[in-house]
Amino acid sequence: MSSDQVNADPADVRKLAAALHDLERKVLEATKQAHQAIDRANWHDRQKQMFETRYRDFHKHTTSFVSGQVREFAKSLNALAADLERAKAHRF
Repeated sequence: MSSDQVNADPADVRKLAAALHDLERKVLEATKQAHQAIDRANWHDRQKQMFETRYRDFHKHTTSFVSGQVREFAKSLNALAADLERAKAHRF
């Protein structure tokens, strides 16, 4: 068997892409909840302001990284699923 052959169910590949989108949603929700906890904290000084600035930067980078990676993974997985579906449709 050639190493470039794919043995996968297109539906499962699409489910994996959907699971990655779910992961993205959960990560973004968790960072939002953390930000809300920071806002609610009884902490009112320059240290908190500095921490909030650092956290906003972290949140921005995390959001950008996770969203970009998931978008690329999902695009690749959905393309693979489409290729698999076409290949199955053309079998003799």
